[in-house]
Amino acid sequence: MSQPQELILSACAEASSSSSRPGTTGQPSIYLHDLSTCTQAASLKPSSKNGIGGGVLALQEGKAIVNVWTWQKDQLQLKLHMPEKLSCFTVSPNGCWAAGGSSSGHMYLWEISSGSLHSSFTVHYRQITSLTFTPDSRLLLSSSLDASSHVFLVSQLVDPSLPLPKPYGSFSDHTLPVLSVCVSRSSSVAGGRAFTCSEDGTVKLWDLYPPFTLLSTFALPAGSTPVQVVVDPMERFFYVAANIESRGQAWHVPLYKHKEDARSDNNVEAVGGGGFGEPPVKLGPLIFESKSAFTSMTLSISASHLLVGTDSGEVSILSIPSHQLVRTLNLSGPVTHLSTMLRPPDLGVSNPDRWTPLEVKAFERLRVGKSNREAQDVVMALGPSTKHELLTSLRPPRARGSMARGSGDVHIQKTNEHLAEILDENKRLRASLDKAVKINDKMWKGVVDLHLMNE
Repeated sequence: MSQPQELILSACAEASSSSSRPGTTGQPSIYLHDLSTCTQAASLKPSSKNGIGGGVLALQEGKAIVNVWTWQKDQLQLKLHMPEKLSCFTVSPNGCWAAGGSSSGHMYLWEISSGSLHSSFTVHYRQITSLTFTPDSRLLLSSSLDASSHVFLVSQLVDPSLPLPKPYGSFSDHTLPVLSVCVSRSSSVAGGRAFTCSEDGTVKLWDLYPPFTLLSTFALPAGSTPVQVVVDPMERFFYVAANIESRGQAWHVPLYKHKEDARSDNNVEAVGGGGFGEPPVKLGPLIFESKSAFTSMTLSISASHLLVGTDSGEVSILSIPSHQLVRTLNLSGPVTHLSTMLRPPDLGVSNPDRWTPLEVKAFERLRVGKSNREAQDVVMALGPSTKHELLTSLRPPRARGSMARGSGDVHIQKTNEHLAEILDENKRLRASLDKAVKINDKMWKGVVDLHLMNE
């Protein structure tokens, strides 16, 4: 069995003539690179041809269109027309929902399998800058230029009896536009941690459970604007990417520190945690700096590498924990998205017909009534195996045999005894039947003889 391969999923926008490098076309594209070698695994290009399958949904720059690509082919499969130009777009981790936000503060929520528009209403009074689902896909967080962030229950957004769902909670301590929101990997509807970064030069840590209290505030140096935050899967630290003028800066921020009192049994305590009124936590020294402004940032799956994208098209890969620059990727335009993923088994396969494609329906532009929604079709892919068969195959052969002998011996013995009783009864009934037949024949013969003698 081959070793799992971790890939870098990156997207770049169209490069302007002043920022593009010599020899590049500047055409917006989506790339897949190997994390360990930086070799290109695939590229998804804009095209007017329709392909087969589905794997990536991405906004088309400057248009009210979401493009859909397949893993099997690099050509465009489908174009989804949106109600208006979207400023941000995201898909839930479970693959059921797609959410989009506009420059007017309007938010949309679609069901991918049917294309139904379940929710459409104004959330903010200025542009929505980011939309983020929690890992369990049950909470949706929004941020906006109006300096606020809201938390919504997906169950309320899809409820037809609530035409204007209210936020489940809000983060409202920033004084300037909120640029992005990040949630920890353990976050869910039951709680967790959320990070917001704002143009006011702070990163705030919130409790993701009512009443959504502020836990800590981290202050950046004067003039720095944080643009994105990524959190360690174990929530031991986080990284923040910021820009000062046209230069990019990155910090490593620990969430725990050693206590000053060494006599304590537990010599580790959380950083901050005082909430409102607590002085902001100042950041330590820089770990990485670039001459170009940072636009995106992400951690690898195992948190062994930090990836930072710039508006010049460079993706810098830093080793953790040394924070040494190990590799650099050069894209054709400003980096607009960065993430890592395991290589899909159907990526670039020679025989794509053996893979069942994910069908994406056209997204509705207006909400429909309940009767029309109930009449819509939903595509479902059913596998050949059942859960019972899968569980049986996981049981060791010896355990299956011992369970059959232990629970089946008594049942087999009782069945054999019952079968013997039935055979004996059947034998007695046959003997009685033969005796009755002989008596009946004798009586019938006597009646016939008596009738003949009388005649």
